[in-house]
Amino acid sequence: MAMGKQETAEQAVIRIVEDLVQDWDLSLKEDVGGGTMLVKDLTFASVDIIQLAVALEEHYGRKLGFQDLLMVDGSYVGDLSIVQIANFVEAKLKRAAA
Repeated sequence: MAMGKQETAEQAVIRIVEDLVQDWDLSLKEDVGGGTMLVKDLTFASVDIIQLAVALEEHYGRKLGFQDLLMVDGSYVGDLSIVQIANFVEAKLKRAAA
């Protein structure tokens, strides 16, 4: 990341996921990247995804409405990639700034 440049949403999601994984003493087979899946690759449970959502809301200092990402037609989504979460966060931040 260039000095003085604000971290992108994807970089923020990756950093926070890496921090959570480290806090939980999980070992990763691969580095976390945009295509990393929370459930398939990191074995996140639903409570872990909620912790990630809370950590991202704390990072950005606002509610982001993660229920819009986590539920589709009244059912929880099965898995999410880092880039899906980052795109959601970016869209919410742009809407809030508009």
